[in-house]
Amino acid sequence: MTRLLRAIKWLWGTSWPLYAALVLSSNVAGALALMLFIRYLVPMPEMEQLAKEVSFLPALSLTYLVFSVIVGIIVTLFLFRPVLDWQRSPDNHDPNMVRHLVMRIPIYQAGVCAVVWFIGIIIAAIITSRESLRLTFVISLFAALAALVSMLITYLFAERLVRPVAAAALARRFEDSTLEPPIQQRLRMTWAMTSAAPITGVIILLIGHHYGVFTGDAADLIPAITALVVTALITGFIGTTFAVMSVVDPIRELQDAINRVRHGDTNAEVDIYDGSEIGVLQAGFNEMLRGLRERQRVRDIFGQYVGTEVARRALEERPTLGGEDRKVAVLFVDVIGSTQFAVNHPPEEVVDELNKFFEHVVEVVHRNRGTINKFQGDAALAVFGAPLMVSDATSHAMTAARELRQELKDMKLQAGIGVAAGHVVAGHIGGHERFEYTVIGDAVNQAARLTELAKDTPGRVLTNAATLRGANEAEQARWTLMKSVELRGRGIMTQLARPIRATMADRS
Repeated sequence: MTRLLRAIKWLWGTSWPLYAALVLSSNVAGALALMLFIRYLVPMPEMEQLAKEVSFLPALSLTYLVFSVIVGIIVTLFLFRPVLDWQRSPDNHDPNMVRHLVMRIPIYQAGVCAVVWFIGIIIAAIITSRESLRLTFVISLFAALAALVSMLITYLFAERLVRPVAAAALARRFEDSTLEPPIQQRLRMTWAMTSAAPITGVIILLIGHHYGVFTGDAADLIPAITALVVTALITGFIGTTFAVMSVVDPIRELQDAINRVRHGDTNAEVDIYDGSEIGVLQAGFNEMLRGLRERQRVRDIFGQYVGTEVARRALEERPTLGGEDRKVAVLFVDVIGSTQFAVNHPPEEVVDELNKFFEHVVEVVHRNRGTINKFQGDAALAVFGAPLMVSDATSHAMTAARELRQELKDMKLQAGIGVAAGHVVAGHIGGHERFEYTVIGDAVNQAARLTELAKDTPGRVLTNAATLRGANEAEQARWTLMKSVELRGRGIMTQLARPIRATMADRS
């Protein structure tokens, strides 16, 4: 919608008069320059004789010039009529037809210019043929060179000014790179028509003087040659400038978009307004950007399900079944009385409270460089040290347990928290069609058993003495040892530990 509004503004706003003025002025200037050049600078006696015999020649020339301008305006409006209709009701027009029309407008505009010049050349040939066939040949030849220059300038002006409409027409789709001449061909035509054509006129003057076509001595050709050289400098500069801009402008836009993408802006698409290889690059960049956004979206959603680090590794590496021995710390959180809570509250409220509860769990775990490995109904398993390597994982896990105690104390749902450290097998478990990243080992079992005991322990956070000894001194100072118990299913005694009450050191 934005591109359509911009295109409508272009057609009816300030750019439309500029388009018309530049396109028409290039042809009017060329025609006037040709008439003045042939009348006053080309040394041919036939021209002097014709001017005396045909007194209405200047009036006829101006009349045809006005006629050609009117015809050019009418044909230009006719070319744009389908575009205006498309903008009023896009759904009633074939988008492929609109794309082809918009991208071929510069070519059609140059074609209109060629037809107008061709008719003018025919009229001039008919008038001058009564006087001299030699004069007819010279005028036709120079008029053809002037027509080539005007055609190319017209094409470059139109190609430049039609860009907003082209961007709207190609906004959704671009598949054809032959809608405009290739870049290489465009640059060569620019040189040939704006620089080589006037220089060819110089060569024609010199050869014609050598064979007696032009009267007088060589000095009489200097004004005509000077005019052609100046014309070559001016038209060459204009043509080269516009041809270079047709290549450099989209490259700069692509460069700016790439820099924006580097800074994290994945919406930095560029307008597609060129119908050659440049358009393919513009469309390819936008397609690449859409793929990048889709990849980022998949990664974000994937990370929400399996954890950011697991998602990153899965996308960067090819996951394989199996695992590796890792020294980790495991934090297990289990809601107290979740079954009774579900009985006494509607399902929507249960889900809402669980989400609020786990929001705190996720925040605290991630803050302490841990990973949520899985949610199991009303419980959560967090791992410190896998898949992301973390120095002093045990201390991070125990800090997270203490912070969770404070975060959850004012919530409707309360939980038991158990922390255990040890060696586990961390890796992808399952089948080739469906697997998940998890940890298996005695530390996981201990954390689950400690969580059961923690539900009935003041503070509701427990670890064991072995895990406590693996933490740093600052963390050990915040815990106190308790009695030894036999954890379910282990058959050996385990000394428990829990966080001490808040001290002045903790509060500071």
